[in-house]
Amino acid sequence: MPKTILNFLKISISVCIAGLLLYFVFRNENLEDFQKQASLVDYTWVTISIVLSLIAYAARAYRWNILLEPLGYKLTTLRTMIAVLVGYLANLALPRLGEITRCGVLNRNDKVAVPAALGSVVTERIIDVLTLLILILISLILESDRLFTFLNEAYKDLNPPSYIIWVVMLVGLAGISTLILLIKRRDKMNGKFASLIKNFIDGLLTLKDIKNPIGFFVSTAILWIIYFLMSYTIVFSLPATSHLGIGAGLMLLITGGIAISLPVQSGFGTYHGMIAGMLVLYSIDETTGKFLATLLHTSQIVAVAIFGSIALVISFLIRRNNIKKDKLSEK
Repeated sequence: MPKTILNFLKISISVCIAGLLLYFVFRNENLEDFQKQASLVDYTWVTISIVLSLIAYAARAYRWNILLEPLGYKLTTLRTMIAVLVGYLANLALPRLGEITRCGVLNRNDKVAVPAALGSVVTERIIDVLTLLILILISLILESDRLFTFLNEAYKDLNPPSYIIWVVMLVGLAGISTLILLIKRRDKMNGKFASLIKNFIDGLLTLKDIKNPIGFFVSTAILWIIYFLMSYTIVFSLPATSHLGIGAGLMLLITGGIAISLPVQSGFGTYHGMIAGMLVLYSIDETTGKFLATLLHTSQIVAVAIFGSIALVISFLIRRNNIKKDKLSEK
């Protein structure tokens, strides 16, 4: 099957899945209710959230540079930020496409080897997952009473088998053991698939060679603080949610992070349903919850569309300039 047709099918399937999820989430909602909610929005807070996203992109780009440096690449934050933004833009078309795209942009613009860049991206994702897990633990402590009350009511008739915990523990142990085995035997691996595994492991081990650990830690902290503020500021744009506290803001960040990480195009449907379900914990009605989720999600999509499109144009200009320089050097 030609690559163009295959890519078209991937995008089409992803769009269809996202469309179905959106339909199931919003099928019982009244458009007039959403229009009333929209008339009450203070868009100043939405604008602040979009502007804050630029700081998050810069923090991610700076952190990525720290991971690339041990691999022999020293880039400016602006150049890496362009690649990050183009990657986010690509994610709107297909889940996880952005990771490969931003590595390709760095390869074209700054001669960064794609395998090395992919390895560093793997490290980034691992750190983000660990950070999200830490935030989940913090939220469980801060919001434990509210959360357990909700779970008891929602799943009071559900009796999971007692062995399920052991299954989870065994799967986790098997995964860790497999990873340790792969790390030890990576130099003896051969073949195309083995090369992918090596890139994954090299990316994972990049952390031990970084030259600026403080900068890495601080940029990671800034990144997630800004993510929190991007979600929490929009809470104040609606009268019905403006009373929500920091605990609710943290739950918004975590729920949104989990929803976006699922293999669904840009979190369409999953984001809206999960955010609305979480807001039930705070006595926010379903319609308001879905509208706030829509506002949050749309603001992030708008930010990516605007800044990503600008970055894409700049990337094309950089690429064209590089081609001209290469032609001059050949003469």
